[in-house]
Amino acid sequence: MKRAPKGLGSVSPLQNGRWLVKVPVGKTARGATRYKSKVVGTKSEAKKWQNKFIALREQQQLVAGPRVTLKDYAAEVLLSPSDRVRARTLDGYYRNIRNHVLGRLGNKSVSDIQTRDVEALLKELRRTHSASTVNNVRIALSKVFTIAERHGLVLVNPVSKTEKAKRGEFEKTNVRLPWSVEEAQRALECASGQDMELFITLGLSTGMRRGEMLGLQWKDIDFESGTVSIERSIHRESIIQLDGSRRSEVVVTPPKTAKSRRVNNLTLPVLDLLHRYRLEQEIAFSHCEVKPSFVFTNRNGDPLDESKLSYRYRKFLKENGLRYIRIHDLRHTFATILVTDDARNIAAASKALGHSSLAITLDVYGKTAQVETQATRRIGELLYPDRERLTISPSVELPIHGFASRWYKSAG
Repeated sequence: MKRAPKGLGSVSPLQNGRWLVKVPVGKTARGATRYKSKVVGTKSEAKKWQNKFIALREQQQLVAGPRVTLKDYAAEVLLSPSDRVRARTLDGYYRNIRNHVLGRLGNKSVSDIQTRDVEALLKELRRTHSASTVNNVRIALSKVFTIAERHGLVLVNPVSKTEKAKRGEFEKTNVRLPWSVEEAQRALECASGQDMELFITLGLSTGMRRGEMLGLQWKDIDFESGTVSIERSIHRESIIQLDGSRRSEVVVTPPKTAKSRRVNNLTLPVLDLLHRYRLEQEIAFSHCEVKPSFVFTNRNGDPLDESKLSYRYRKFLKENGLRYIRIHDLRHTFATILVTDDARNIAAASKALGHSSLAITLDVYGKTAQVETQATRRIGELLYPDRERLTISPSVELPIHGFASRWYKSAG
């Protein structure tokens, strides 16, 4: 019997009546032959798959290797420590994939998942979930396939060709409308002399993130120059482990990005409040040999847990009848008030917020601060400096110069 040319692979029957296709596609690191294989129902079908594998191999579009399911691979790459991505971020990715993806695609091989599979999943999710949730799932899945592409398990990230979900015009969002100047002033009045005074004041006066304020130490505050250095962030991590257990602890990390490490100026009222708060803290812990290094602490002098802070914050708003906004929306209030007052403040606001680029600040706050309205109002002031702003009443007779009729005649 004549032997088939080398490289074509083989088609062979199995004991259960099905057929096995094997086509060589390269070598392993140790020099062993790597195969792409598939089990089908008939010999003719096996021949078709053999020819297909050979064609894909010649086009360098075939990835072969051990069959690893999305469920196993996602756990492997997202539940392992990384020096590039924070554990909290990886944990968020894994939660999204576990909750929304594995039920449908978890048992499929990573190399078998195509763009149409991802599109179908995202489309199905969009029927019952918000655009934000769907896009978070998309980001998490893309992260997994980006690593798979780097590991040679897939040729192309199938998520990269899908589109982001668009939020509906009337779709609810967790983001709350920032406080107005009047609301912010009332919040400061209500907080005066209360345990939330310093936190509310810092949030509205500096635009610092919650974790950055919790991570603030007294050594970061320069009372002589009137500045505060943002050097760290504190948050609670509840991370899923490889064995399925959960680890929960308070973690001190560097700020969110390189630009987030910054120095902000403090106003005199804020400096006075910090000085008074420090004296009160020294009196409260005068019996302790080791004085607290953090500004916000619990009764033991340890950094305050963010869950305790959230409870105090909600209680403060409710007791004082203040409109609820998230803690992070104090930051939004800081930026929106500044930019609404004058769009030229946007560069200063961006630096104070620690954004990596001015474009981010403009994209986030340009709409709520009505920057376009400021632009049209300002251009009117510049082009017509001698004209006062007029409100035209229907009863006022305006002079007719015939410019409209002349326009239409020339246009016609």
